[in-house]
Amino acid sequence: MIRKKKKRIVIIGNSAAGLSALEAFRRKDQNSAIVIIDQEPHLAYSRVITPYFIMGEIKKEGGLFLKTETFYKDLNVNTLFGEKVLSIDVQSRKVVLDDGKKEPFDLLLIATGASPTRPKIEGRIEKDIYVLRSLSDAKQLKKVKGKARNFLFLGAGLVSLQTLQALYTSKGEYTLVVKSDHILSKTLDYEASQIVERHLVKRGIRIIKEKDVVRLKGMNGSKIATLTHGEQIETDLIFAGKGVRPNMDFLDGGGVKIQNGILVNEYMETNEEGIYAAGDVAQAPDFFSAEKVNYGLWPSAVEQGEIVGKNMAGLKEIYSGNLRMNVTQIFSMPIVSIGDFGSMRVSETLIKKDEKNSIYRKICIDQNGALIGAILINRIEDLGIIHGLIRARKNVDLLSKSMWESPTSYVSVYKNIMEGKL
Repeated sequence: MIRKKKKRIVIIGNSAAGLSALEAFRRKDQNSAIVIIDQEPHLAYSRVITPYFIMGEIKKEGGLFLKTETFYKDLNVNTLFGEKVLSIDVQSRKVVLDDGKKEPFDLLLIATGASPTRPKIEGRIEKDIYVLRSLSDAKQLKKVKGKARNFLFLGAGLVSLQTLQALYTSKGEYTLVVKSDHILSKTLDYEASQIVERHLVKRGIRIIKEKDVVRLKGMNGSKIATLTHGEQIETDLIFAGKGVRPNMDFLDGGGVKIQNGILVNEYMETNEEGIYAAGDVAQAPDFFSAEKVNYGLWPSAVEQGEIVGKNMAGLKEIYSGNLRMNVTQIFSMPIVSIGDFGSMRVSETLIKKDEKNSIYRKICIDQNGALIGAILINRIEDLGIIHGLIRARKNVDLLSKSMWESPTSYVSVYKNIMEGKL
């Protein structure tokens, strides 16, 4: 019997991509040594549900944790939590930690995620503006929730709206300042965004579009924010949800190629053999094109981590591509956007609206008849089917009429298409 040579695996990052890779690798290889490094001192937790912790629906921070200490022990993993990576020595195959320690590796996964960006505003200091990415951020917001009354949100993407929802009380005053001409500009088309906007306005939320905050000044314990058109808004709490940047500073000059993220190929491998990247830090192939993109989504991180884990274990699995997908609920309104709904690839759109019930369903099809994108508001029962059709790159001519009668009326047709019977 020939035994496989044991490898030394190092994973930097203890979230979606890192955990997914770890589990996928261990399903194929139970013998190689694994070290997982993360700068946060906690067990793995879900970042996407931190708003529910702030809101109080998750009572204790333990409710955020995805894994227990037993999980790492059962998989025979050496954990280095609360350790920061200083650099990677590609030549000697070592990860250098800021305390001077070095962790050698045969194969390395960089899954360090991303950090929120705070906008540059005259008069601003870092503590003036709250963000939400980590458990520490969530705990800070939870602490001040009951103390602030006037809230100012910079940006109106999903993070801002989810945080607003988490901090919302009927006694508070809430203002969104949006640089673009509609909210959720990276997630929805203009028409869909108007439905969500009306939904927010009904709750007393003020939305200021095509403006930005240019100056901050403290006054009597509050802050005065001056906007581009001169209006001044007094606020107790300022939150920024205006983008993230990949955590890859430790790679400067190290040989691993970076752009807007760490560049990887279809195997999720960097230009350096045996060094992989996945999740929010990776710039991976797009689902529809050869372009390298970074969408920073939890499902993508899980998928990419799975591919890396299998490939580190000796398989040669190709990543099918980064597919943009957002699924959320804002003040009880379900909102979904998936795939491509606005580029030149879209040849045909099918739209069904019910303004009375705030229902909006937009399906986008390319010139070959394949479903490539969708926006769904308040009717999302067929999300799984739509996702499956996009991923399978199937022609949907047979569905285009029936799928509007009811989101569940075409399940049998969908099944036959996926099985190649139609």
